[in-house]
Amino acid sequence: MRAVVDAVAGMLRAAGVGDVFCIAPSALLSEQPVVVRWAGFSRESRQDGEERGVASVEVFAVRETDAAACDVAILCEAAVRSSGRAEWNVAGSGVRILGIDTDAPAFRERDSSGRFVWAFTVRLTVAREI
Repeated sequence: MRAVVDAVAGMLRAAGVGDVFCIAPSALLSEQPVVVRWAGFSRESRQDGEERGVASVEVFAVRETDAAACDVAILCEAAVRSSGRAEWNVAGSGVRILGIDTDAPAFRERDSSGRFVWAFTVRLTVAREI
């Protein structure tokens, strides 16, 4: 569901977050990326022509210090949580966002470059055409 990942990335960009990627870049390309990644879909119901469920997307904030990664993750989570859903529904994408929920950001790991990674999960209630 590329449209869902693109919508979350768009929410972050609209809030002024820079270096937002949908594929993790090399540290040479971006030292401090925010990465949006697909995490799965769970169907809750099926109707004629569509199914409804929860699409999960993970957002990773990568920074040189733990405090900076935490601060950016908190900013990103607030931006997504407060974003309106209707403006991110793209005609013809086959997916409508009906609701947005987020988990609180938490420390995830130190990456192979030694940077700190904080992350949170976005759960979007969606209707998907079938």
